[in-house]
Amino acid sequence: MWIYFQGLESSGLPADAAGCEALLDVEFDELRRRVRAGDAVWLESGFFQLNELYWPPSEPGGDRELPVFGGRHIQDPGGGPGYVVLDPPEVTRTAAYLERVSFLDRWQERRQLSSSALDEELRERLAQYHEDLRAFYGRSAERGWAVVKHFSF
Repeated sequence: MWIYFQGLESSGLPADAAGCEALLDVEFDELRRRVRAGDAVWLESGFFQLNELYWPPSEPGGDRELPVFGGRHIQDPGGGPGYVVLDPPEVTRTAAYLERVSFLDRWQERRQLSSSALDEELRERLAQYHEDLRAFYGRSAERGWAVVKHFSF
């Protein structure tokens, strides 16, 4: 299970699932190059927990849903999970939200609400994902870019 986030100029934003697939249907080495360049982010596991940290059930709505799962859904005609698109204004809102939110504060709140102990490995992974997303959305917002998300479950 993974989520891949790709930043791109809004003029290159795909309008449908075929366009999204064409954008992301590249060799794995190219995807890694995009991640190293800061134009993309790849999250392999724990993203449901990260989403919960950003969007606790007691605080519905707002920009908290944008970093991981939020945006406009593009249905996959083949029945897959499809794609999610954030237009430049949503990318800017997401970047601003991630600059404001404290991962450590959210983590501590989550630990207090949870009846199970969250392990150190998960905390470290989610903290790294938070920093990766914060940097990615910040760069994308500075460039005026849109973001396409691809889910594989």
